[in-house]
Amino acid sequence: MSDRSTASSPSAAWRRLQAGNKRFDAALHHTPEDITERQAPLAAVFRCADSHLPSEAVFGQSRGALIDISTWGHVIDTGVLACVEYAVGTLRTPLIAVLGHPDCAAMRTALDAWKKVTFPEGAARVVVEQAISSLSRLNATVGAADELSAAHVVQTGATLLHKSPVLAKAVDNGQAAIVCLVSGRNDGRLRVCATFGDISERESPLLECV
Repeated sequence: MSDRSTASSPSAAWRRLQAGNKRFDAALHHTPEDITERQAPLAAVFRCADSHLPSEAVFGQSRGALIDISTWGHVIDTGVLACVEYAVGTLRTPLIAVLGHPDCAAMRTALDAWKKVTFPEGAARVVVEQAISSLSRLNATVGAADELSAAHVVQTGATLLHKSPVLAKAVDNGQAAIVCLVSGRNDGRLRVCATFGDISERESPLLECV
């Protein structure tokens, strides 16, 4: 039985979080380095909230090296823009990575709404509207969620650049850049869908540029 299935109630979920925090606290007492020391982040990763893999694992980075920004379906709101501008403007983070993933539930929901010409109720409507906007702006015809994910991360990167003057200025000055990626379905390979700013691509066994 998976860990998720065992947390079948709020109380059970809270007990697991408490137990995990005790393990974390115990580990800190055996860690010689001070993890609270503030260091300049390597990148800020804007990821989908239902991705199963943490950003540090995908990029092979240690704890604290990345800033995680997460919404379902990469919805951009004022909170996301504030995080991006804090990362770039205050912490001088040089890279924004917009990371999509396979079999994205948000993209499946958007495709279903597109095909049936029906929009979901509640806040999920915003997710569908932004994903469908990526299709219409790119004049793209896609039939699978993975294809939409690739198109959507590109449009998300462009939208961040358009809506954030702080980010746009940093990109124009060569102080920051944006890379839009999707992770592989069957392996850990990352596919670069688009870049904004000065990024010198070099051949890598873990990256595939299209």
